[in-house]
Amino acid sequence: MGLLDKLFGRDTPSQEIVGKVDKEGPRNPIDQLGVTGRSQRNAAYEDTAHIPRITDYVAEKLSQLLRYSTEMPVLRLTEDDSPAQITDSKLGGAFYVPEGMKVPRNLDTGDPLYLLAQLNFSQLPQLRGFPAQGLLQFFIDGEDTLYGADYDNPQSQRSWRVRYLPNVPVTALHANRVVKPAWHDDTVLPFNDPDTERRLVAQAGKQTITPTDYRFEGRLQSCVSTLNEYDHGFFREHEAEIRDSLAVLLMSGGHQVGGYPIFTQSDPHDDRDPLWNKATDLLLQIDSTNDVSFGDSGVANFFISPSDLERLDFSRVLYTWDCY
Repeated sequence: MGLLDKLFGRDTPSQEIVGKVDKEGPRNPIDQLGVTGRSQRNAAYEDTAHIPRITDYVAEKLSQLLRYSTEMPVLRLTEDDSPAQITDSKLGGAFYVPEGMKVPRNLDTGDPLYLLAQLNFSQLPQLRGFPAQGLLQFFIDGEDTLYGADYDNPQSQRSWRVRYLPNVPVTALHANRVVKPAWHDDTVLPFNDPDTERRLVAQAGKQTITPTDYRFEGRLQSCVSTLNEYDHGFFREHEAEIRDSLAVLLMSGGHQVGGYPIFTQSDPHDDRDPLWNKATDLLLQIDSTNDVSFGDSGVANFFISPSDLERLDFSRVLYTWDCY
């Protein structure tokens, strides 16, 4: 069984899914005209007056086929205005360092790292495969314009770090174990200012594969193959317009745990690098908002292999970000 089979089941949407979409999905505008017969239908599909409506129809039908065949659980994270506590799920701010552990630092420069985000799994809805408790902290370099990212070795945690704390007793949060590195004149972080600290609230949901995900093209072609001859031919003739409409329907950004990532450039999994091919689970995505921005409206992603996540081994996480 291949990776796509494990993720999505069948290589193509089952007849049950196709039938469900045909029954529940958008109605073909040509059918609404009461067109019968092959020659009349062919002429209707070729009539330029119908192109915009058929384009929307085919895009909506494909989006529903993709939803039924690729939908997976996701935790959407939204920024909240209530004050963030030291152990809350949050963006930025101070962080807790347990007794016996050191402040995370850049291993080459010795500079302290800054907290990008923190997940408190005891506060989050349970997501299959993810921890049920503990803190997962994500640190980045504040003295580097790349925020610590190493694109040649995205698994190296020399200038960034992921740290998992399985148990955090509230009584152990002494003031001398709470750390917040000071900003300097040359500090470079994706936050608006040194005081940026936003509590994150999670909501469980479902997500359809995104157009920038490396698995999208294969799944799209599988769905296209299930279209009737008229819709299939229309897709091939007006593919660019349909893809544009489909991107609007399926593109979903924001902060999240699990689900499908988005990219402003391209998915590094496309390179078929064995390192990336193993790390298929989206551990955390931080998108650009009013409070955080990676470069020019970019997005940061952390990936992990399912086996490492199951073992709670965060030593081989891959970190990348891109922007426009």
